[in-house]
Amino acid sequence: MLYHERGRTKGKNMYDLRNALSIRAENVINGNPDLNVRYSVYTDDRTEWGVLSIQNENDKVVGLEFFESEDSWRRPEAVRDYTYAADEGYPVAVVVPDNVFRDFRRAAVDRGGEGFSTYLYSDMGIGPTVRM
Repeated sequence: MLYHERGRTKGKNMYDLRNALSIRAENVINGNPDLNVRYSVYTDDRTEWGVLSIQNENDKVVGLEFFESEDSWRRPEAVRDYTYAADEGYPVAVVVPDNVFRDFRRAAVDRGGEGFSTYLYSDMGIGPTVRM
C-alpha cells in the first residue's frame, strides 16, 4: 500500500523528487507486496528533499530513505537527521544525485555522519529529468 503526502515545490531540480520517490515506492512494493511505503516531500526557502518510510505489515518502520536534491543535502541539519534516525535503530539510506556523490560523502564524514548507507539515483534506476 502506498501513501503520499504533498509539499510545495520551490525552484527547479534536475531530479524530480516526487517522481523519484514514487518510482522507488513502487519498486519496493513490487519487490515485497507485504510492505507499506509512505513518503513526503519537504521544502525550505531554498530547496526540497524527500523521506520514504518503509513499514512492515504491522506498520513498524523497517527502513528510512532520504532522497536529496543537488543542494538539499547541504542543509545544516541533514547529516544530523540521517545519523539520528540510524541511532534510533532504523536502517537508513541516503539517495543523492550522481554528480554530488563525492562532495556529499566528504561533507557527511566531516560532519560526523555515521550509521547510514549512501546510494546514487542511478543505483535506484532513476534518471534526471528537467522540470520546467
